[in-house]
Amino acid sequence: MRVKKTRQDQRGVYRYPVDVPDGRGGYRRSYNVVRPGEGGVTEVWIRDLHRMDDNEVNNNIKNGHPKLTAEQKAVKKELEEAHPGEKFDMNWNLSLDYIAGDTDDGELDKSSVLAGASYDPFDEDVPDEVLKLREIAAAKMTDRQRQAYQLIGLEGYSRTEAAKIMGVSVKVAKVHYDKAMECIKKNF
Repeated sequence: MRVKKTRQDQRGVYRYPVDVPDGRGGYRRSYNVVRPGEGGVTEVWIRDLHRMDDNEVNNNIKNGHPKLTAEQKAVKKELEEAHPGEKFDMNWNLSLDYIAGDTDDGELDKSSVLAGASYDPFDEDVPDEVLKLREIAAAKMTDRQRQAYQLIGLEGYSRTEAAKIMGVSVKVAKVHYDKAMECIKKNF
């Protein structure tokens, strides 16, 4: 559980902890470092990884300090007045067990909680322009054109990076991307 964001001056790479065997039957903490340009990793990926960590940190802080109800505020005030110098414990992290509650047979039904928290991108209203673009990509572009458009146009890869991922030369990746753009302009 992350509770601290990575400093801005250290965000050029992504560093994450792993536990590796220490040779004596135990484990020691080590860090893997992911760098742009190695193994097809891009700066966009590094930024996205840091952005996901930032969201996790924000959610952990927010969940650790939920808003108090009027009743909880009254209890807090009463306890702090009765015990001067002591602070009311506010580090609450709710589990799925607490949210789901017990059923009559003592079993927990977490499926309704998980279903409510899940995200289905096909359930939301998609703008007509996006639907039209998807239709063009599916019906009019070749697989390579779609791949080049996805990598270069949507995910922000450079042509060199896209070419490596596609397994083609930079010139061929550019040709596929340019044809995809022509297809969009012609059919949109």
